[in-house]
Parts: sequence; C-alpha cells; structure tokens
Amino acid sequence: MEPVAKPNRQTAALMKTLDLGSGVDIESLARSLADAETSGRINTTKTRMASVESRLSGYSVTSSFLDNVKRGFDGLQNVSGLFTSSVSSSDSARVPVTATGDVIPGQYNLSVQSLAAATVIQSASFASSTSALNSGSAFQVGLQIGTGAVSTVNVTTDTPAGLVSAINAANLGVRATLVNKSASGNDWQIVLQGSSGAAADFNITSSTAATGLGFSVPANRLATARDAEITVNGMTGIKRSSNKISDAIPGVTIDLKANPGADIAIVVERSSQPVKQKLQSVVDAYNEFNAALNELTRQPTEGSDEFTGSLLRDKQFVATLRSEMKALMTQNSSTPVGAYQSLRDIGLSFRLDGTAQIDEKKLDLALTTNNDAVATMLSAGTNGTSNLSLEPKGLAQDISIKLGDMLGAQGVINQRKVTGKSQISVYQRDLVKLEVRLETVYQRYITQFSAMESLVQRMEGVGSYLKGQFTAMENMYKG
Repeated sequence: MEPVAKPNRQTAALMKTLDLGSGVDIESLARSLADAETSGRINTTKTRMASVESRLSGYSVTSSFLDNVKRGFDGLQNVSGLFTSSVSSSDSARVPVTATGDVIPGQYNLSVQSLAAATVIQSASFASSTSALNSGSAFQVGLQIGTGAVSTVNVTTDTPAGLVSAINAANLGVRATLVNKSASGNDWQIVLQGSSGAAADFNITSSTAATGLGFSVPANRLATARDAEITVNGMTGIKRSSNKISDAIPGVTIDLKANPGADIAIVVERSSQPVKQKLQSVVDAYNEFNAALNELTRQPTEGSDEFTGSLLRDKQFVATLRSEMKALMTQNSSTPVGAYQSLRDIGLSFRLDGTAQIDEKKLDLALTTNNDAVATMLSAGTNGTSNLSLEPKGLAQDISIKLGDMLGAQGVINQRKVTGKSQISVYQRDLVKLEVRLETVYQRYITQFSAMESLVQRMEGVGSYLKGQFTAMENMYKG
C-alpha cells in the first residue's frame, strides 16, 4: 500500500464536492475547533480594548465640560469686561458725551467758557489760479507755528496754485486751499488754516520778491487760534487745544460742538450686570461639569447615553478631580481687597448635593458697596495680563491658569488619554497575533482532517477491489 497523501485545503474541498471520503464537512469542523481554541482570548482582548476606548471617550467628555469652566473664568479676568458704563448729557446736541474708559459713577456739572479754534488767514485776491506772483521766478515764504522757529517753504511755481501746493507739501501743520469766491468770474484767494489750540497760532511772511500776497494784512486774519475752556464741578480754567476733551471727567469724552450758554449736567452710571452674568456662568459650568461626572460614573441602564458609565472603573480619578475643582472654586485671590478674598465672600456657597450657587443678595451688596474691590479681587484691576507675567493676576486668571494646566498636554486628563491609547495599541497588536494564531490552528486542522479523508478514501478503494475479486471467484466456481 502506498503512503497516505497529505492533501491541502483545496484537495479536501474537491473530495467533498465529488462525494468522496467520510462525508464530514472538514472545513466547518476545522473552523469550529480553531475558533474554540482561540476565540476566548480574542473576545477577552476585544472586551478589554472596548473598555479602554469607552474610558477615552469619558476623558474627552470630561475635558469638554472642564474647558467650559475655564472659559467662564476667562470671562472674569479682565476688569473692562466686568461692568458696563453709560453716560448722558443734558444737551447732547451741543455737547455729546461718550464713555470711553473706566468711569467713576456720579453727576458732573459742566459749563463752557470758549470753544477751541484754529487760526485762519486769507490772502489778497488774484485774477486767476495761475496769476504770476513773482514775475515767473521762484520765491520763499516763512511759516512760524506758535513761538517755534520759522520754517522756510520754497515755492518753485510762482502762482496761487503753486503756492498752495508748496505749503501743503511742506506738511508743517498749516493747510492751504485755493478758493474762487466769484460765482461767474475770477476772484481767487488762498485760505490758510492751522490746528486748533492757542499753541498752534501761526504767522506767514514772504520774501521781498513776492509782494502783494496779503497774508500780513490784519483784516485778512479771519480767526486766531485759542484753547477750549471749561469748568467742571466748579473747577475753572480747564483748557485744552481740542474740542474733544477726554481727561476732564474720568472715562468720559466730551465733544464740544457749540457753546450751550448754560450749565450742562453729565450723568455717569456703571452697571454690574456683566459681572453678575459671568459669575452665574461659572457656577452653571461648574454644576454641569459635576453632573457630567455623575453620568460618566453611573451604572448604565437600558436607554442610557453612550457615554454613561464610561468612567465607572476610574472612580478614584473622578473623585480626585471633583476635589481639585472644589478647591479651585474656594481658593483665595492673589489680589484680595479687605474682606473680599474669594468667591465665598461675594455669595458663592454649596448645597448638600455638592452643587454650587450664588447668593444674589450678598453679591448685590458687595457690588453696591464696593464694586472696585470686587473687580480687583477677581481681575487685579487689569486687562490682558499675560499668563507668564510675574505680577498678581486676580482670582479668575489664577484659576484659569490652573485649569489650563489640567487640560494641557502634561495635565492629568491628557496623561490618562496617553496611557489608554498605549493600552489600545498593545491590544491591537495582540489581536493581530491571535488572528494569525487562529489561521495557523485552522490550517493545522485542515491538514490533519484532509489526510484522514484521503486514508478513508483509499481504504474504501481497497475494500471495493477485494469485493470484486471475491465475486469473480464465486462466478468461476459456479460455472
């Protein structure tokens, strides 16, 4: 008898198709046995990997809600965003006012003694804009602003238009324009205007070659520069070179359009609504953060959210995070003022279930009696302070920086994510190895069962041969 052949997987399939061998589906049998041998470890690995992936989702949800808390504190770290200011004038047509800075609430009485004005000088009349001023030759004019040195302007084109162009090109603070006063003929004059304010008064002189310009004629001086002068709350003699005055009343810009002829009442108010809304946003974000942690550590039930229970196996981390967050909410400011040192001093408290709340009466009292102290405690009274600055930054920015560290690459949440992703990589490599092992076991069973099938088939062939020989011998003897 020849050695039993070892057919491969294709041979086994062909034998089954031809209805040879034992009739057993060796492929299904091999697959079932291979699965039974390796599926336990594969399923365990997949289950563990799914658990880690669920925790990663839980950490991402935690980061999102924690970032909401951080953004709430970000909104409190600049003093300019804590209050809104309004200012009104009893004669807004002639003296409109606007709030442009940190105002001091109160009422201010304003009276106007004079408006700021600029020097205006006109020239003599000329027959045209191209009339010769110096018989076709270049000449010079001198401009003196206030008590400063005389500046020389070279006029290369000796016409009214050429003189205007030369003065404007010199950019000395005096603007020249050329005006035709006549509606139907030619009556050209040059008008010079400086800046407002007494210090901006100017004089213009010309070389002896250019005569008849008329700038020195007293009648041609249409206006002389002067300062605006006002009185605020009885303080007289307040003078400014411009009719826009921004430093007489703190945080208020006064725009003198016309002399009202009577005292004007300017009312300045500050609203605490922004800081109240921002504090409530912080409290809401903190409560939502804790509610999210509750959901992430709750045993899932039918119909639960996909993230429910994702941190059920990391309760120690969650408990630590809760403790750190409450410590931040109750920490003292780096810029305390008197009795105002933390959020507790302006109304923050905690219910028995751990949720935070703001006592509106306590907050209103603090903002009414000393809103500057509250602002300093929260923001250090500053705007745009860098996180890297060594200067005290106020409670809001102190907490925001710590929350930023918690959310950063080296923070506890991200480190948890890094560890989880590393575990998933290990599980993925394990699954690849297990899948290879599964296929190897399957191929081993196929080889073994195919050999057995081949042996059965050959044995069936020998039986048929012997049966035929015996039948032939029977027939021979019968004859």
